[in-house]
Amino acid sequence: MMVRQIIGIFLVLFFFPINIPLLRMLMESRGMTPFGELQFLGISLTMFIAGCLMIFTPPVMKFHSESKHP
Repeated sequence: MMVRQIIGIFLVLFFFPINIPLLRMLMESRGMTPFGELQFLGISLTMFIAGCLMIFTPPVMKFHSESKHP
């Protein structure tokens, strides 16, 4: 498993949309002012989708691995 996929799994689990109330309570207990509901939902959905993309996209081949010049 690649490091990119491990980070993606962490993002998916941590920013899973069901965890929004837990994350808000954690922020409030640390004395941080949480964002608005819609902004927090947008942030968590963005991180969730980014994590899914990191997990399921295939590795990118290096562009310079095959030289086409004679």
